[in-house]
Amino acid sequence: MNFVYKRVSTERQDTRRQDQAFEGLNVDKVFEDKITGKNSDRPELNKLRLEAEAGDHIYCESISRLGRNVDDLRKLVNEFREQGVTVHFIKEGFNTSPDNNMSTFMLTILGAVAEMERELTVERVREGVKKAQQYGTKSGRPIGRPGRELPASFHKYYSMWEAGDITAVEFAKLLEVSRATLYNYINTYKKGA
Repeated sequence: MNFVYKRVSTERQDTRRQDQAFEGLNVDKVFEDKITGKNSDRPELNKLRLEAEAGDHIYCESISRLGRNVDDLRKLVNEFREQGVTVHFIKEGFNTSPDNNMSTFMLTILGAVAEMERELTVERVREGVKKAQQYGTKSGRPIGRPGRELPASFHKYYSMWEAGDITAVEFAKLLEVSRATLYNYINTYKKGA
């Protein structure tokens, strides 16, 4: 039988992004967890572990969707291997079939890279939250952040632009910014005026 295992980290996330990886496969059953990989109680994965038998194939969109870290990933793959089940990782482009001698090496290396990426993402999120708390934001909006500083020459050219002596394109070129940035400057100036 061909099984698919999909996992996302929260209930709000959608697993449909992973579906593209499985297009064209003859899938008999799909197991889907909406729970963080850190949580060892992944009910659908546990059902898959009980149901998979020798000769079966399990397809995962990527390594990071199956294991929460390198050790967990290797443990799961070894368990499936001992049962005679082949695990396929679509994104990474390899499987754990018995005739694939490089699979253990690939699994370790790519699993370590995925684990490192996850740790970096968590670190960046923590830094973002810390910065948001520092400036009093909750949603990424600039509530309480320091205001945008206008270029020193803005006021000189603003009066010329407002009088119609220069166009917005010329105004932006004089300030050496894009038109979008120029309009942000103008909005900031008007709010402060």
